[in-house]
Amino acid sequence: MEKMYRIIVVVSFLSTILVFNSSLFAGEGIPLGEDKRLRPYGEVKLQYDDNIFLSSDNEESDFIVILTPGAELEWGLNENALLTFDYHSDISMFMDNSSQDGTNHYLSGILDLEFHDLSVSVYDRFARVFERPSTEDTDRVKRKDNRIGIKTKLEKERFGIELGYENFHRDYEGADYNPYDRTEHIYSAMLTHQTFEKTKLLLEYDFTDIVYDDDTRSDAKYYQLLVGAIGELTPKTEATIKTGMQWGDYQQGDDPDSDEWVVYGDLVHKFSEKDSVKLSGRRLAHESTYDVNNYYLMENVSATFSHFFTPKLLGFVTGLYQINSYPRETTEGIETKKREDNYSSLGAGLRYYMRKWLTLTLQAEHIVRDSNFDSFDYDQNLITLTARAEF
Repeated sequence: MEKMYRIIVVVSFLSTILVFNSSLFAGEGIPLGEDKRLRPYGEVKLQYDDNIFLSSDNEESDFIVILTPGAELEWGLNENALLTFDYHSDISMFMDNSSQDGTNHYLSGILDLEFHDLSVSVYDRFARVFERPSTEDTDRVKRKDNRIGIKTKLEKERFGIELGYENFHRDYEGADYNPYDRTEHIYSAMLTHQTFEKTKLLLEYDFTDIVYDDDTRSDAKYYQLLVGAIGELTPKTEATIKTGMQWGDYQQGDDPDSDEWVVYGDLVHKFSEKDSVKLSGRRLAHESTYDVNNYYLMENVSATFSHFFTPKLLGFVTGLYQINSYPRETTEGIETKKREDNYSSLGAGLRYYMRKWLTLTLQAEHIVRDSNFDSFDYDQNLITLTARAEF
């Protein structure tokens, strides 16, 4: 009976999308006045997961339905100011394991101000979710995240300066994760120079102050100095590449500090109108929820290759490889050593642009976590069919 109820919910949601769209102009939204426009959207995912608990043994499979209703409001306050609000939710329903059901809520607001040489962006992004915090976790955890910040950018001739501040707060729901509640104060400053016609060189400094609510976790201060480039490296290649040093100073005396070479890289290369590749790489310290380790070193590379078979049919292949290295020894069973996880995924899919307002995507993905502690190993296979409507 419960399964039938869930099927009815999915069919009703799809029917609502189709009927609602018939009265709208696809992609243009609903005008609410001269300078205001509402853009509703919706998404349905049907997913098969052969290891829903990410277990190293006793794997359990399930079918999951994820409904995503949402809407975006754009409000032009004047010729120099644009206010944008967005709300959407992910409603997940497991056919056989209702304990994993959950609804994620996402709400954001952005105020963009544009003047002659100066731009200002003020934003707030809130999320209340039931999901895994990162690739080091296997349990879904309820938590609230909030990011509020301001970014300013001033450009004069070839020189530019960007200043920013962000306040990030994470609040877990549940006694096991409460010690990891924290607030991060993030300050950034970047100088740019238009050294070449379409490429800027940059110098960046960042400071992060991490404060935990619970005294059992060590507060930390991170300092980061980077150099890099932004823009077109070649006529067919756009990239943002930054590298430098990151120093992490943990306040409790017995916690090891993090002094690491870091990399942030994103690159898009278009071979032709039909073919392109996106590459991304990261190497940096990441706050940890594992045992006595306050952080782990994350080394990550990912790629997506896309090919248009026809103007409406896109094929893509994705790949990711990540190493999580922990600085302090821990004991699992009879083994004591520093944990290291090798996390990888390989996927492929097709996306069909059926209508201007409707997109269908079919994707298969294979995920592996191979740890030097066998108890953290797992394999996972996902098959996902997604229908997305944008009005």
